[in-house]
Amino acid sequence: MSHDEGSLREFLERSETPDSPPRILYPIFSTHDNFTFETAMNIAEGVEGELLVLDLLADNSIHSAETTSIGRKLLQAHIDEDHTVDAHLIVEETDSPLSTAITVAQQRNIQLVVFDEHTPELLGEGVRGDAADQMRKKASCDVVSVTHPRSEASVSSVLVPLAGGEHSGLAVVVGGALAAGANAVVELLHVSQAKDDTAQVTELFDTARARLPGSVELDTQHLEAPDVAQAIIDESAHYDVTVIGKPTQNRLIEFITGSVTKSVTDASENAVLTVQRGEEGGFSFENR
Repeated sequence: MSHDEGSLREFLERSETPDSPPRILYPIFSTHDNFTFETAMNIAEGVEGELLVLDLLADNSIHSAETTSIGRKLLQAHIDEDHTVDAHLIVEETDSPLSTAITVAQQRNIQLVVFDEHTPELLGEGVRGDAADQMRKKASCDVVSVTHPRSEASVSSVLVPLAGGEHSGLAVVVGGALAAGANAVVELLHVSQAKDDTAQVTELFDTARARLPGSVELDTQHLEAPDVAQAIIDESAHYDVTVIGKPTQNRLIEFITGSVTKSVTDASENAVLTVQRGEEGGFSFENR
Protein backbone atom coordinates (compact mmCIF):
# COMPACT_ATOMS: atom_id res chain seq x y z
CA MET A 1 0.00 0.00 0.00
CA SER A 2 1.14 3.54 -0.69
CA HIS A 3 -0.29 6.48 1.19
CA ASP A 4 0.12 10.20 1.65
CA GLU A 5 -1.19 12.84 4.01
CA GLY A 6 -2.39 16.38 3.46
CA SER A 7 -4.88 19.04 4.39
CA LEU A 8 -8.52 19.04 3.38
CA ARG A 9 -8.00 22.11 1.18
CA GLU A 10 -5.12 20.44 -0.66
CA PHE A 11 -7.25 17.39 -1.30
CA LEU A 12 -10.22 19.40 -2.51
CA GLU A 13 -7.97 21.33 -4.90
CA ARG A 14 -6.47 18.23 -6.51
CA SER A 15 -7.24 17.93 -10.20
CA GLU A 16 -9.11 14.94 -11.56
CA THR A 17 -8.79 13.09 -14.84
CA PRO A 18 -11.67 11.41 -16.69
CA ASP A 19 -10.23 8.00 -15.90
CA SER A 20 -9.68 8.63 -12.18
CA PRO A 21 -10.11 5.41 -10.18
CA PRO A 22 -13.13 4.90 -7.93
CA ARG A 23 -12.82 6.72 -4.60
CA ILE A 24 -13.96 5.19 -1.32
CA LEU A 25 -14.29 7.40 1.76
CA TYR A 26 -13.91 6.16 5.35
CA PRO A 27 -14.69 9.01 7.80
CA ILE A 28 -13.45 8.66 11.38
CA PHE A 29 -15.75 10.34 13.93
CA SER A 30 -13.66 10.62 17.13
CA THR A 31 -13.04 6.86 17.19
CA HIS A 32 -13.02 3.94 14.80
CA ASP A 33 -13.43 0.23 14.23
CA ASN A 34 -10.59 -1.89 12.82
CA PHE A 35 -12.91 -4.27 11.00
CA THR A 36 -14.71 -1.43 9.22
CA PHE A 37 -11.41 0.15 8.19
CA GLU A 38 -10.25 -3.20 6.78
CA THR A 39 -13.59 -3.52 5.00
CA ALA A 40 -13.20 -0.10 3.36
CA MET A 41 -9.62 -0.92 2.41
CA ASN A 42 -10.55 -4.28 0.87
CA ILE A 43 -13.45 -2.76 -1.07
CA ALA A 44 -11.14 -0.08 -2.49
CA GLU A 45 -8.52 -2.65 -3.37
CA GLY A 46 -11.14 -4.91 -4.95
CA VAL A 47 -11.99 -2.26 -7.55
CA GLU A 48 -8.43 -0.91 -7.87
CA GLY A 49 -9.63 2.33 -6.34
CA GLU A 50 -8.40 4.99 -3.92
CA LEU A 51 -9.17 4.99 -0.21
CA LEU A 52 -9.59 8.34 1.52
CA VAL A 53 -9.35 8.18 5.31
CA LEU A 54 -10.89 11.37 6.70
CA ASP A 55 -9.88 11.86 10.34
CA LEU A 56 -12.35 14.39 11.78
CA LEU A 57 -11.12 16.13 14.93
CA ALA A 58 -13.68 18.06 16.97
CA ASP A 59 -11.14 19.84 19.18
CA ASN A 60 -7.72 21.07 18.06
CA SER A 61 -6.39 20.56 21.57
CA ILE A 62 -6.17 16.81 20.96
CA HIS A 63 -4.09 17.28 17.81
CA SER A 64 -0.57 17.84 19.12
CA ALA A 65 2.95 16.53 18.72
CA GLU A 66 2.25 13.94 21.38
CA THR A 67 -0.97 12.72 19.76
CA THR A 68 -0.94 10.79 16.49
CA SER A 69 -4.19 10.83 14.51
CA ILE A 70 -6.26 7.67 14.43
CA GLY A 71 -6.10 7.60 10.65
CA ARG A 72 -2.31 7.76 10.64
CA LYS A 73 -2.10 4.92 13.14
CA LEU A 74 -4.45 2.82 11.02
CA LEU A 75 -2.47 3.32 7.82
CA GLN A 76 0.86 2.71 9.52
CA ALA A 77 -0.43 -0.48 11.13
CA HIS A 78 -1.87 -1.90 7.90
CA ILE A 79 0.83 -1.09 5.38
CA ASP A 80 2.21 -4.36 4.08
CA GLU A 81 2.92 -6.22 0.86
CA ASP A 82 -0.57 -7.77 0.89
CA HIS A 83 -2.33 -4.44 0.30
CA THR A 84 -1.72 -2.37 -2.83
CA VAL A 85 -4.52 0.19 -2.63
CA ASP A 86 -3.59 3.88 -2.79
CA ALA A 87 -4.64 5.55 0.48
CA HIS A 88 -4.85 9.24 1.33
CA LEU A 89 -5.13 10.58 4.87
CA ILE A 90 -6.81 13.90 5.61
CA VAL A 91 -6.77 15.20 9.19
CA GLU A 92 -9.33 17.96 9.64
CA GLU A 93 -10.46 19.99 12.67
CA THR A 94 -14.18 20.72 12.43
CA ASP A 95 -17.22 21.51 14.55
CA SER A 96 -19.47 19.76 12.00
CA PRO A 97 -17.88 16.39 11.22
CA LEU A 98 -20.76 14.93 9.21
CA SER A 99 -21.14 18.12 7.15
CA THR A 100 -17.40 18.07 6.45
CA ALA A 101 -17.56 14.45 5.31
CA ILE A 102 -20.50 15.29 3.02
CA THR A 103 -18.56 18.24 1.57
CA VAL A 104 -15.61 16.00 0.73
CA ALA A 105 -17.89 13.45 -0.90
CA GLN A 106 -19.65 16.19 -2.90
CA GLN A 107 -16.55 17.93 -4.18
CA ARG A 108 -14.20 15.04 -4.90
CA ASN A 109 -16.43 12.54 -6.68
CA ILE A 110 -16.54 9.99 -3.87
CA GLN A 111 -18.45 6.97 -5.17
CA LEU A 112 -18.81 5.00 -1.94
CA VAL A 113 -18.78 6.00 1.74
CA VAL A 114 -18.24 3.40 4.46
CA PHE A 115 -19.75 4.25 7.85
CA ASP A 116 -19.14 2.31 11.06
CA GLU A 117 -20.98 2.08 14.37
CA HIS A 118 -19.29 5.27 15.62
CA THR A 119 -21.07 7.45 13.05
CA PRO A 120 -22.96 10.18 14.96
CA GLU A 121 -26.73 10.04 15.25
CA LEU A 122 -28.77 12.95 13.98
CA LEU A 123 -31.40 15.00 15.80
CA GLY A 124 -34.76 14.24 14.24
CA GLU A 125 -33.40 11.16 12.51
CA GLY A 126 -36.83 9.66 11.95
CA VAL A 127 -37.84 12.61 9.78
CA ARG A 128 -34.60 13.53 8.00
CA GLY A 129 -32.98 10.12 7.89
CA ASP A 130 -29.77 8.93 9.50
CA ALA A 131 -26.21 9.91 8.55
CA ALA A 132 -26.17 7.41 5.69
CA ASP A 133 -29.41 8.87 4.30
CA GLN A 134 -28.00 12.40 4.51
CA MET A 135 -24.78 11.38 2.77
CA ARG A 136 -26.64 9.54 0.01
CA LYS A 137 -29.05 12.40 -0.65
CA LYS A 138 -26.68 15.36 -0.41
CA ALA A 139 -23.58 13.84 -2.00
CA SER A 140 -25.37 11.52 -4.47
CA CYS A 141 -23.04 8.66 -3.62
CA ASP A 142 -23.53 5.07 -2.49
CA VAL A 143 -23.24 4.21 1.19
CA VAL A 144 -22.27 1.16 3.25
CA SER A 145 -23.10 0.94 6.97
CA VAL A 146 -21.23 -1.73 8.95
CA THR A 147 -22.86 -3.25 12.03
CA HIS A 148 -21.81 -6.08 14.33
CA PRO A 149 -18.15 -5.77 13.31
CA ARG A 150 -16.08 -8.87 13.99
CA SER A 151 -13.20 -8.82 16.45
CA GLU A 152 -10.89 -10.26 13.81
CA ALA A 153 -10.41 -8.32 10.59
CA SER A 154 -9.90 -11.19 8.15
CA VAL A 155 -12.74 -12.11 5.78
CA SER A 156 -12.82 -15.39 3.86
CA SER A 157 -16.51 -15.68 2.95
CA VAL A 158 -19.25 -13.22 1.96
CA LEU A 159 -23.01 -13.93 1.83
CA VAL A 160 -25.14 -11.76 -0.47
CA PRO A 161 -28.91 -12.35 -0.22
CA LEU A 162 -30.64 -11.44 -3.49
CA ALA A 163 -34.03 -9.77 -3.76
CA GLY A 164 -35.75 -7.37 -6.09
CA GLY A 165 -35.09 -4.14 -4.18
CA GLU A 166 -33.40 -1.11 -5.71
CA HIS A 167 -30.29 -1.62 -3.54
CA SER A 168 -29.87 -5.34 -4.25
CA GLY A 169 -27.55 -4.76 -7.21
CA LEU A 170 -25.27 -2.58 -5.11
CA ALA A 171 -25.10 -5.33 -2.47
CA VAL A 172 -23.72 -7.66 -5.13
CA VAL A 173 -21.14 -5.09 -6.30
CA VAL A 174 -19.99 -4.29 -2.76
CA GLY A 175 -19.87 -7.98 -1.82
CA GLY A 176 -17.83 -8.69 -4.93
CA ALA A 177 -15.42 -5.80 -4.28
CA LEU A 178 -14.94 -6.91 -0.67
CA ALA A 179 -14.34 -10.49 -1.76
CA ALA A 180 -11.89 -9.46 -4.49
CA GLY A 181 -9.89 -7.33 -2.06
CA ALA A 182 -9.92 -9.92 0.73
CA ASN A 183 -9.53 -12.96 -1.54
CA ALA A 184 -12.81 -14.36 -0.21
CA VAL A 185 -15.60 -16.55 -1.59
CA VAL A 186 -19.02 -15.06 -2.43
CA GLU A 187 -22.31 -16.93 -2.08
CA LEU A 188 -25.41 -15.49 -3.75
CA LEU A 189 -28.53 -16.56 -1.83
CA HIS A 190 -32.15 -16.27 -2.90
CA VAL A 191 -34.91 -17.27 -0.47
CA SER A 192 -38.45 -17.88 -1.72
CA GLN A 193 -41.53 -18.15 0.47
CA ALA A 194 -43.25 -20.07 -2.31
CA LYS A 195 -41.92 -22.06 -5.22
CA ASP A 196 -40.36 -19.61 -7.71
CA ASP A 197 -40.15 -20.12 -11.43
CA THR A 198 -36.78 -21.75 -12.15
CA ALA A 199 -36.13 -19.44 -15.09
CA GLN A 200 -36.71 -16.35 -12.94
CA VAL A 201 -34.30 -17.54 -10.27
CA THR A 202 -31.70 -18.40 -12.91
CA GLU A 203 -32.06 -14.93 -14.41
CA LEU A 204 -31.66 -13.38 -10.95
CA PHE A 205 -28.39 -15.25 -10.42
CA ASP A 206 -27.14 -14.49 -13.94
CA THR A 207 -27.78 -10.77 -13.51
CA ALA A 208 -25.94 -10.78 -10.18
CA ARG A 209 -23.07 -12.82 -11.58
CA ALA A 210 -22.54 -10.21 -14.31
CA ARG A 211 -21.93 -7.58 -11.59
CA LEU A 212 -19.03 -9.57 -10.11
CA PRO A 213 -15.40 -9.71 -11.23
CA GLY A 214 -14.44 -12.95 -12.93
CA SER A 215 -11.67 -13.55 -10.40
CA VAL A 216 -14.06 -14.04 -7.48
CA GLU A 217 -14.96 -17.61 -6.50
CA LEU A 218 -18.76 -17.82 -6.57
CA ASP A 219 -21.45 -20.16 -5.26
CA THR A 220 -25.23 -19.83 -5.57
CA GLN A 221 -28.02 -21.21 -3.41
CA HIS A 222 -31.82 -21.11 -3.71
CA LEU A 223 -33.88 -21.92 -0.62
CA GLU A 224 -37.61 -22.18 0.01
CA ALA A 225 -38.60 -21.08 3.51
CA PRO A 226 -41.69 -19.52 5.11
CA ASP A 227 -39.58 -16.91 6.92
CA VAL A 228 -37.13 -15.20 4.56
CA ALA A 229 -35.32 -13.25 7.29
CA GLN A 230 -34.80 -16.30 9.49
CA ALA A 231 -33.46 -18.31 6.56
CA ILE A 232 -30.88 -15.59 5.84
CA ILE A 233 -29.99 -15.34 9.54
CA ASP A 234 -29.45 -19.11 9.72
CA GLU A 235 -27.22 -19.04 6.63
CA SER A 236 -25.25 -16.04 7.89
CA ALA A 237 -23.81 -18.15 10.70
CA HIS A 238 -21.64 -19.90 8.10
CA TYR A 239 -20.13 -16.70 6.64
CA ASP A 240 -17.92 -13.89 7.90
CA VAL A 241 -19.98 -11.09 6.34
CA THR A 242 -23.50 -10.59 5.03
CA VAL A 243 -24.09 -7.78 2.52
CA ILE A 244 -27.73 -6.75 2.17
CA GLY A 245 -29.70 -3.87 0.64
CA LYS A 246 -31.43 -1.24 2.73
CA PRO A 247 -35.24 -1.59 2.95
CA THR A 248 -37.09 0.42 0.32
CA GLN A 249 -40.42 0.67 2.13
CA ASN A 250 -41.75 3.73 3.94
CA ARG A 251 -40.03 4.38 7.31
CA LEU A 252 -43.32 4.34 9.20
CA ILE A 253 -44.33 1.03 7.63
CA GLU A 254 -40.89 -0.38 8.40
CA PHE A 255 -41.22 0.73 12.03
CA ILE A 256 -44.62 -0.95 12.38
CA THR A 257 -44.10 -4.13 10.37
CA GLY A 258 -40.33 -4.53 10.45
CA SER A 259 -38.17 -5.54 7.51
CA VAL A 260 -35.99 -8.43 6.39
CA THR A 261 -32.92 -6.20 6.49
CA LYS A 262 -33.55 -5.01 10.06
CA SER A 263 -34.20 -8.57 11.25
CA VAL A 264 -30.99 -9.79 9.63
CA THR A 265 -28.99 -6.86 11.00
CA ASP A 266 -30.33 -7.37 14.53
CA ALA A 267 -30.01 -11.15 14.72
CA SER A 268 -27.12 -12.25 12.48
CA GLU A 269 -24.05 -13.69 14.15
CA ASN A 270 -21.66 -12.21 11.59
CA ALA A 271 -20.83 -8.69 10.44
CA VAL A 272 -23.60 -7.09 8.37
CA LEU A 273 -23.03 -4.50 5.66
CA THR A 274 -26.20 -2.58 4.77
CA VAL A 275 -25.93 -0.78 1.44
CA GLN A 276 -27.99 1.92 -0.22
CA ARG A 277 -27.65 3.29 -3.72
CA GLY A 278 -27.18 7.01 -4.35
CA GLU A 279 -29.18 8.96 -6.88
CA GLU A 280 -26.44 9.46 -9.47
CA GLY A 281 -23.50 7.57 -10.93
CA GLY A 282 -22.94 4.54 -8.81
CA PHE A 283 -20.17 2.36 -7.46
CA SER A 284 -19.30 -0.50 -9.80
CA PHE A 285 -16.48 -2.43 -11.38
CA GLU A 286 -17.26 -0.76 -14.71
CA ASN A 287 -16.15 2.65 -13.36
CA ARG A 288 -12.50 1.65 -13.15
